[in-house]
Amino acid sequence: MEKSLKYNSWQRLIVAFLLIAFLQTACLPKSTRVMLNGQSMEPNFADGQIFNVVQVPLSELQRGDLVLVEIDGNQLLKRLIGLPGETISIHDGKVFVNGEPLVEAYETIPPPYTMEEIKLDNDSYFVLGDNRPASYDSHMWGPLKGSGIKGKATPW
Repeated sequence: MEKSLKYNSWQRLIVAFLLIAFLQTACLPKSTRVMLNGQSMEPNFADGQIFNVVQVPLSELQRGDLVLVEIDGNQLLKRLIGLPGETISIHDGKVFVNGEPLVEAYETIPPPYTMEEIKLDNDSYFVLGDNRPASYDSHMWGPLKGSGIKGKATPW
């Protein structure tokens, strides 16, 4: 009798361990690694740098986050600048959000272009590269729908 209880305890322990491992894997956010291609995120990030991208709910994203976006079948790393419902404009070498100059805690290369004020829809976002003169981003192709944001990126 004592032997069967020991064996049964080991079985329960193994099943519990496997269940915990499965739940951790199933419940953790999906992640992938991508490589930055080009100079659009200089001076903060270099061409060839690797990033870990995690799928997160759009509601968890904040201005200034690095995000992986998909435009016309291309995946690009960009900085999240404008959130749904906000207005964005660019002039005098600065980005303005809701009429106020954007204060950015990271280094950027100022934009040499202007962009008239646009209002973002309820499911629209605005993204820019940190190297504003050399970035293919929302100032060229406009606001991005939430479905175009594939995840939040962090340097690996």
